[in-house]
Amino acid sequence: MELPLITIGISSYNASRTIERSVCSALSQSWRPIEIIIVDDCSNDGTYEKLLKMSSKYKDIRVFKNNKNYGIGFVRNLIIKKSRGKFLAFFDDDDESMPDRLKLQYKKIVEYEKHLNSSSLVICHSSRNVIYPNGKIRLEKALGSKNTHLIPFGKSVAKRILLGKPLKNGYGACPTCSQMARISTYHAVDGFDEKFRRSEDTDLCIRLAIKGAHFVGINQPLVLQKMTKTPEKNIDIEFKFAKMLLKKHKNFIAKYGKYEFCFDWQKIKYCFYKRDLKKFIASLLVLIMRYPKETLLRLFQSLRSIQLNIDYSLFHK
Repeated sequence: MELPLITIGISSYNASRTIERSVCSALSQSWRPIEIIIVDDCSNDGTYEKLLKMSSKYKDIRVFKNNKNYGIGFVRNLIIKKSRGKFLAFFDDDDESMPDRLKLQYKKIVEYEKHLNSSSLVICHSSRNVIYPNGKIRLEKALGSKNTHLIPFGKSVAKRILLGKPLKNGYGACPTCSQMARISTYHAVDGFDEKFRRSEDTDLCIRLAIKGAHFVGINQPLVLQKMTKTPEKNIDIEFKFAKMLLKKHKNFIAKYGKYEFCFDWQKIKYCFYKRDLKKFIASLLVLIMRYPKETLLRLFQSLRSIQLNIDYSLFHK
């Protein structure tokens, strides 16, 4: 049986030190046929020149360059538009994927689809090993990767992300760097929101969840994610787009929970990441008085990811 073409999409921006490693991990995939689409978002450090050199050697690579820096949402939508594959897997420009990543994610999706009707949306994330600049390595599990539980799907996933509602097998990450789905799944929600330069992956998953998508995960870490320091990776920018995400989905939040609480909880997280402990404690006490049930539930849930939050805070220090 002829195997389907899988597109590997890579967005690049000023990644001259890491892009070759990322592209080589794409070329090393055991799955064939593949195409590798790389969109450079107007780099000025020689990244694009390196990509042209690599594309001249390998017929599977197609390279495009934006005439200005549009941001990650725009770049990923361009990859979706250029894709000729039936499936699309995103790789980051500073990460490495294991050689069997495409094969295992394809198998996971099609095996799960056998239990669904033909119109159901399925998206797959793999677990990953995250390497911090200080050398620390942390295993980050994927959403829906516990095989002993039901696969999370639908609005319950959106409630988990936006409202912190408990959900079996609903804990874990769903970043685009470990993501794969049918190209039709991305078209079903019109791709990424181009206004988001951060949190675009979270917004995509929320919209897919509201649309009824199923989130299958792979327990095995198939991505080696390097936490590379770049100008756009700072707490202030992260918080800006986190607030924007809540405002975009305000109606959904208000329908199933308390919007004001979610917004204030995000402010508390900001204080924690900024290591402003006095303001963090003061704000937390106020929130407990206003929303005791919701705050205590969120605090209890956050215990499971306390080390992740500490590592995240130290990375942005």
